[in-house]
Amino acid sequence: MKNKIGVTAIIISLVSLCCSVVCLCVAFNTISSTAVSASSEASEGSSMQYVMYVGTNDKDTYRLEMTEEEAKNIVDEVCLKYFEGYTLQEATGAWTDEKKNITHEYTLVCYFDGADKETVYKAADELIEKLNQNSVLIEEDKINIEYYSGK
Repeated sequence: MKNKIGVTAIIISLVSLCCSVVCLCVAFNTISSTAVSASSEASEGSSMQYVMYVGTNDKDTYRLEMTEEEAKNIVDEVCLKYFEGYTLQEATGAWTDEKKNITHEYTLVCYFDGADKETVYKAADELIEKLNQNSVLIEEDKINIEYYSGK
């Protein structure tokens, strides 16, 4: 009888140990799933923002060969062709060429939220051609965006 009680106690102990391990595994999986879900929700608003700096001086003459308004209209037409919306800022840029000549130029800064790189490059290619540029500067940033509509 003593042996039966000892064997029964060992079996109950093993079953209890197995139950504890199963409970720990379930608890760990629940915690892991919650952490993954929380990190997914936190990155839901994450997006890429591209900023394109478009100079307007002609690459051959180093001068603005059109009015600032004409340049803005070209940029507007191209940006609305490729993007649902954008933000435009006017700026003055400066650069030094290979002969150490300093050039200042009217620059248009375009912001694209949630855009993709391929589309930004397509717009840049068209702007380079239409404004006779050597290049445009493209900045890429990972951002968190939210369109807030109030309370």
